[in-house]
Amino acid sequence: MAKLSASSFKQQAKIVLAAGTTLVYCGYTHAQKYFSGRYELGITAGSSNYHGDLSHGNPLPFFHPSGGAFFKYNFNGYFGYRLQASYLRASGTDKDDPTYKVRNLSFATDIYEMGNLFEFNFRSFGTNVNDKYWTPYFYTGLNLFLFEPTRMENSDIKLRNLYTEGQKRRYSRLQPSVPIGFGIKTMLQPQKNRGVWILGVEGCWRKTFTDYLDDVKGSYPDYAAMVDQHGLGSAEYSHPETKNGLAPYAAGTMRGDTHLRDYYYYLGFTVSYRFTPLICTRLH
Repeated sequence: MAKLSASSFKQQAKIVLAAGTTLVYCGYTHAQKYFSGRYELGITAGSSNYHGDLSHGNPLPFFHPSGGAFFKYNFNGYFGYRLQASYLRASGTDKDDPTYKVRNLSFATDIYEMGNLFEFNFRSFGTNVNDKYWTPYFYTGLNLFLFEPTRMENSDIKLRNLYTEGQKRRYSRLQPSVPIGFGIKTMLQPQKNRGVWILGVEGCWRKTFTDYLDDVKGSYPDYAAMVDQHGLGSAEYSHPETKNGLAPYAAGTMRGDTHLRDYYYYLGFTVSYRFTPLICTRLH
């Protein structure tokens, strides 16, 4: 067999390199066709509420306007990661409950939340030919939230600073929560090389690890000791029944359910825009 000349070898090497480059490029463009539109920006709008020691009966009057904004990265048609900043509000009172109104406890708090959410679509949801235009979805993750309970009637009274259950130190305002959410979403008609609008409705329950979201956890402290250690104001808001002319409860009387952790939840709508990168045509 004749040996290859140097020029012939270089020429064949160029052909192999060109063929390999073409295959890689075609594979890349095919992958782009297979899934595109990884990035989303969106907003949420709805209402929030809470469940705990001061949630009684009808919750409708205690739903508050809430909302947020999020960035989402879609790994594929089924899985995505959402980074979300939210504002929510929670409140509750004994006032309208015939059993507990003598306690005269109440609270309200703004909640500022940063969410790390992993989302799963039950149907492949994307901008490609075989993907679906709507899907139910589930999400969970780990959030951090900041809160500051006050008297519902007077937001200047910050209950955490009053040591209302005789705590030796104040509980932390920064707490973790685990979100568990479900929703359903649909997209408008996508167009080639353009983004697409996505509309959804969802509900999310946030499991907290604190019982002080409403500043009510355990037992009443001794009223006289509260006056001596923290002042008359702390004693009165620790035993707000005294503000209605009643005698203070005995120390150790149950003030809240120690077996019940507080949680808050949200119901609302989402609107997002999925950015679609340029989809190349396959080489012929």
